[in-house]
Amino acid sequence: MTHLHQANSVITSCTYLQQGGILSRGFAEDHGLQQSAQPTDELDRKYGIWHSIFVPHVDIHDRQGRTKAPNLFGPVLFVLDLDVLLRLPPGTEVRVTKRSPAYWYNTEPDSARWFQNAEEVAKNLSPDDLHKMPAIQTPSGRLDFPNRRARIILDDPQRQVRSGVNAYTHAEARLREAAEHGKVEVSIERRKCQTGCICASKYAAWSTPVVDFYFG
Repeated sequence: MTHLHQANSVITSCTYLQQGGILSRGFAEDHGLQQSAQPTDELDRKYGIWHSIFVPHVDIHDRQGRTKAPNLFGPVLFVLDLDVLLRLPPGTEVRVTKRSPAYWYNTEPDSARWFQNAEEVAKNLSPDDLHKMPAIQTPSGRLDFPNRRARIILDDPQRQVRSGVNAYTHAEARLREAAEHGKVEVSIERRKCQTGCICASKYAAWSTPVVDFYFG
């Protein structure tokens, strides 16, 4: 494990940059901040993880690019160094799921959903496992960018948004504007897909409203 990741839409990612950190879904809602809907929102509320920040140790787009790409949580990937874990405020809880909450059951105990100690995590967490993921719950519900610096890998869908502007160019400009507003020094890299990645064909099949949802 070398990094932690958080993927999201351009709208939500701009909120992160304006606020100076990655926010839990609950924090953004409680403070009336802009965020786009996610497929796991209902489950996050149901299982009491609405105020947790999930930061997978795997770049999902990179890992499953040959089968399911792109990452349906969003084309904007925040890449965090592991030392962010050393700077967490007192009272923070860090846990690791045994599998994605999308596959949890209503009647199962907590021990079936989460690893119970560091020894279990060390023994069972592999570099390629997409479904075992760290979740951070800080007292404030936010994870500030260290030194107000953020690194982003941005997908290029080779499409246009509804206005006719190139989607990548539009997204990059919005992210940089948000970072300037939040006084965050941001590095934005165009994603370089591995050989065999099918994201280009997936993006080509998206309707314009879907492109706008993720990149607008």
